[in-house]
Amino acid sequence: MKATLSQPNAVERVLDIEVPRERLDKVFQDKLKKYSKTIKVNGFRPGAVPKDVIAARYKEPIAAEALETLVDDAVREACKEHKIEPVGPGRVEKVENEDGKPVVFQAVLEVDPEVVLNDYKFEIPVNAVAVTDETVTARIEDIRRQLAAEAPVERAAAKGDVVMARYNRIEMDGQEQPLPQYPVFRVELGKGSVEALDNALVGATKGETKDVAFTYPADFANPMMAGKPAAYSLTIEQVLEVKLPELNDEFAKNIGYESVAEMTEKLKERLTEANVRQAREAAWNVAIDRLLQNHPVEVPKARIRNYVENRLREQGHVPEHDDHGHDHSDLELEAVNQIRRWRIIDAIATKENVKPDQEAVDARIRELAMRYGTDFEGLKANLRSSGKILDIREEVKAEKTLDLVIGYTG
Repeated sequence: MKATLSQPNAVERVLDIEVPRERLDKVFQDKLKKYSKTIKVNGFRPGAVPKDVIAARYKEPIAAEALETLVDDAVREACKEHKIEPVGPGRVEKVENEDGKPVVFQAVLEVDPEVVLNDYKFEIPVNAVAVTDETVTARIEDIRRQLAAEAPVERAAAKGDVVMARYNRIEMDGQEQPLPQYPVFRVELGKGSVEALDNALVGATKGETKDVAFTYPADFANPMMAGKPAAYSLTIEQVLEVKLPELNDEFAKNIGYESVAEMTEKLKERLTEANVRQAREAAWNVAIDRLLQNHPVEVPKARIRNYVENRLREQGHVPEHDDHGHDHSDLELEAVNQIRRWRIIDAIATKENVKPDQEAVDARIRELAMRYGTDFEGLKANLRSSGKILDIREEVKAEKTLDLVIGYTG
């Protein structure tokens, strides 16, 4: 077999392959032998159909299958010979298959281009926000609120109370709107997203119907409502008094600490870690933008296609049924950026010999265990059995590499 390699661009490799005719004949004969044992033909015992009978009846489809097998095997051998690692199945072109002559064809394959590293070390400061005593106190108050008891009261609502109210009518920007499917809502007065609505409900009592008019803040989270006047007709269903648990050592023990002092200390440590993490991520993002500018790495179409298909599956779509008339240019752009990012970081990690140590991997698994309320050893075993622990290791390696890029030493 002869295989000649050419490189028309950074991501394509073209193999011009010539295979002796005798090899195709052998593949064809092997398949005839196999099918003579499996195909049933009237007048012959199962497994004893002569090969010439099989050839007479099924020559064309078996010959097509033999050619496909030959091409696949030849491409695989040529890739091994020329040290090509395709990122997709590629395509076969210009097939010449004439009796008595060698089989000639061309295979066009996509590969990941080499990443040529330019400048990749930057001094980017990690400016973490300091955690003050007031921040810790506010966090403790949030925890107390989460664990608070709520008791119905017959008095008028005051700041700090929870009001349960039912929509009777909603008017937005002068137009009546349909009521939501679940028309009862709750709001903690003084903590709601619309201060004017909270203030209007102060003094409300159970069973009362109130007409409330206000204007949504200009920076309201929902842009369809931001800055618009609204008018509600509401029936107050219930007023609940919020009773916070006492701040003492018993409260601290209930949430996993030995004392209020230890809780305060540990919460400050965790808040500090979270702020540092947030600042590191901000610095990483700046670094990634610079890396992408400095390294215009081309991305093979097969990589983009696989990325888009995986993202569509994650979103609950079936890619094969989702391509008709759908524009996935946003996902394709995301694919290019994410794949370039990964390849550049991986190249830096390889050059700098960055490896994820087990301690850092275990620390990441502990974070996940705390987040999901499960035990560390059980989660670690689960990640190992599913193979997802490799994703954790790659994530930790990428973060260590980005710390090196920004000059962060902890």
